[in-house]
Amino acid sequence: MKTAPLSPANSLLGLLFAVILFSLSWNLGFAEATNPIQEFNSPIVKLEPEKGFFLITTEAGILWIQVQDPVKEHLKTLEVGDVINVIVEVRPDSAPPILKSWKLDRSGSPCKIFDGKACSKG
Repeated sequence: MKTAPLSPANSLLGLLFAVILFSLSWNLGFAEATNPIQEFNSPIVKLEPEKGFFLITTEAGILWIQVQDPVKEHLKTLEVGDVINVIVEVRPDSAPPILKSWKLDRSGSPCKIFDGKACSKG
């Protein structure tokens, strides 16, 4: 059984459809990956309050979160194993994300909620 070769119009239409489909899926993935604000919920794996960092786990692996200088003091109230929900700002370069706020789900810390400026017991 012989099949007829595709006409140039059908080949062009198929190619155009494939390019459009690829373009749409790439744009959706790129938009998701470039979202500057992200939220993670994880146990704290490691704390380095003097340096202004703490380590959490995400679906993609481990992630260092950086805090600004005024927040370093509040990191000292946290413990490894505390379950923390963080909102961070992802930076376009390879620098760690910057903390915007946190809520502790399980912790003995007096700083259960940090809104970016101040702590509260929640």
